[in-house]
Amino acid sequence: MNSRLFVEVGLMELIQSDVTVVGGGIAGVCAALAAARNGVRVALINDRSVLGGNASSEVRVHINGSAYHGISPSYYGREGGLVEELKLRLFRYNPLYNKKLMYSVSDAVLLDLVYAEPNIDLFLNTSIHETGMEGGRVAWVEGLQLASERKFRFESPYFIDCSGDGIVAYQAGAAYRRGREASSEFDESLAPEEADSYTMGDTILFQTREESFKVPFRRPDFAYDITKLSFFENLKKGLNSRALPRKLGNLGGLWWLEYGGQLDVIGDNEEITLELRKLVYGIWDYIKNSGEYDNVDHLILDYVCPIPGKRESRRFIGDYTLSQKDLTEKPPLPDAVAVGGWAMDLHAAKGIYDEAPATAFHFVPGLYNIPLRSLYARDVPNLLLAGRNISASHVAFGSTRVMATCGCMGQAVGTAAALCVGYGTDPALVGRDRVSELQARLLRDGQTIMGMREETDPYFTSGLTVRASSQRRYSNESGTETAPLDGGLCLVLPVCTDRAESVEIRVKNGGNSSEQLQVTVYGGERKETYIPGPELKRCSLDIAPGYDGWVQLELGCERPADDKVYLVLEGSAELSVYCNEDKPVGAVSFLYRPEYPARVRKWDKSICYRNMRPEQNMYAPGHVVNGYSRPYGLPNVWISARREEAGEPDWLELAFAEPKSLEELQLVFNSQLDLEHFDHPIGPLIKEYNILLTLADGSERLIEVRDNYLSLNKHKLDAERVTTIRLEFLATYGWPYYEVFAVKLYAPKA
Repeated sequence: MNSRLFVEVGLMELIQSDVTVVGGGIAGVCAALAAARNGVRVALINDRSVLGGNASSEVRVHINGSAYHGISPSYYGREGGLVEELKLRLFRYNPLYNKKLMYSVSDAVLLDLVYAEPNIDLFLNTSIHETGMEGGRVAWVEGLQLASERKFRFESPYFIDCSGDGIVAYQAGAAYRRGREASSEFDESLAPEEADSYTMGDTILFQTREESFKVPFRRPDFAYDITKLSFFENLKKGLNSRALPRKLGNLGGLWWLEYGGQLDVIGDNEEITLELRKLVYGIWDYIKNSGEYDNVDHLILDYVCPIPGKRESRRFIGDYTLSQKDLTEKPPLPDAVAVGGWAMDLHAAKGIYDEAPATAFHFVPGLYNIPLRSLYARDVPNLLLAGRNISASHVAFGSTRVMATCGCMGQAVGTAAALCVGYGTDPALVGRDRVSELQARLLRDGQTIMGMREETDPYFTSGLTVRASSQRRYSNESGTETAPLDGGLCLVLPVCTDRAESVEIRVKNGGNSSEQLQVTVYGGERKETYIPGPELKRCSLDIAPGYDGWVQLELGCERPADDKVYLVLEGSAELSVYCNEDKPVGAVSFLYRPEYPARVRKWDKSICYRNMRPEQNMYAPGHVVNGYSRPYGLPNVWISARREEAGEPDWLELAFAEPKSLEELQLVFNSQLDLEHFDHPIGPLIKEYNILLTLADGSERLIEVRDNYLSLNKHKLDAERVTTIRLEFLATYGWPYYEVFAVKLYAPKA
């Protein structure tokens, strides 16, 4: 169809498009962008005046996801694709976003993305109130835009429900779940023994600000005196994961100030909202006027969100219901289209009034895949789903509900909808007959699908050579400080040879007697995670008093299943290991904490090492065309030598044995995927570079890129008879290396 039609029918305006997306949160924005960028006309409908849903200025929640606050057991856990682009754009235009300030700028970033896309027609302040069905399919939805007194009927062959509560799916009569399933239904150890109707509740966040003058506060008459409420004494004591903060200043709200899970979170919405307002103003009154807090005279209650952030309501049933074991055991899912990785974060049903802890974070072992079969309604053939309304059990939903994961699902269904339009087929059939094409499109657009790599066209790989100006050694030698080993540290080293025989680390004994360095070598079992598995070897070394130098650790093991060896180093407070703030890709250092499920915890330092035997060609230029765009077992990256060592500007060069036609070139740079959020420029990200194409007739074509801030850079070239591609790197955001995960080549369509 690829057309838009406005027809006034009485007082109703008819909007026709290829795909209608209902809901303008992160899932809906990503769904609309993905569909539109894949060439179809999209109507995007949102019932609020701004985009972003819970991430908007109206609700003010961070866009969290599979990186799990930067402590994911996958380490390189942040999502790719549109969610990655969105986070980088948010930082670019609004560096204070992650400090819970200036959310209005974030609203503008989302609007900017949507307004810049010519294939999207945006309808804000438009509430869907009726859904029309023909032959069991959604034929249209009708919406009211109250401020403009306009009525719309939206018609399209395919619909995507990203509305959170699933308003279209509900009105279409799609089957859904609500509440908590019994543990027996999906064999879930975290589910209750008997099913019930409890959901997670809502929260109203608020913003405080410090002024230069005293600001009084008077509690509104409708608000609670919280000292008279049942939870007050436990709150004062900081029990059950709920505690009033002692440091206030620019406070961004209290996530555990939650209510409504024991009610109908849709039908009782107004009652829940009023209760939360009573609580917010009551708690602020206590902070300001109880006399229990110092330095609050200059604090003002700057902003109270007008609507609650909702966590859970309806979950619609697809052809597959994602459950606890899909997250923990990770069975193969042939129609995988997105990833998650947040903990199974299950909140107490009665919220602030519950005697149980506010939430329980249940361990998820790193990235897991989400199948397309969970992202459409099984009984409404043309209706796709993304966000918190997908086909998942309550337990699995505790992980999938966070917004970055919802955005990944949005990109998946938006892309799937474009395929549906192109082939005139339905989502279930795309998942059955065209899933490889869907996955290929998603990978091309930067989507992360755990364990999947993008196959390079043999047209390019035949006779291809890849060279570079320099290459980083697989070592980290310049120790700038020492860290004691009384708490235990873990150095993880990827291995690309059949065996790992030995490696050297630098230690220091600051005591007056000999100290023992205890070394335990573990292997791992899953390439996407950094979790020690089976013990491979245990040994100890005597370190003489006053010794300060390198020692060789004998590994003597075959390469583990996850391509990594884990060296746990333990000793006394007098015995230390050298470290620095460098971050060699793949070679990760952790605090060793065996009491935690992952047995490791993130650390902001890197242990020094050198001379791994056999030698590991870990950062070779050829890795940029191996199909991976991030670490997976191995680092899958080319890294230059340090720039002060390299001398001339660094470069990568791809040369073809025969001239090639090149429609598009993509470059994937290192944007520190171990971070969930970032408040400073991403050091390794390449800021300035040139692309130099040499053609068969000897002529050259130069593309200069300055002030880049994205990790995935797409260049439409439409070049004929290319013999050489030379990439010249000129500047990063402060990193002494150039780091490139992928150079992706695409030929013109036949």
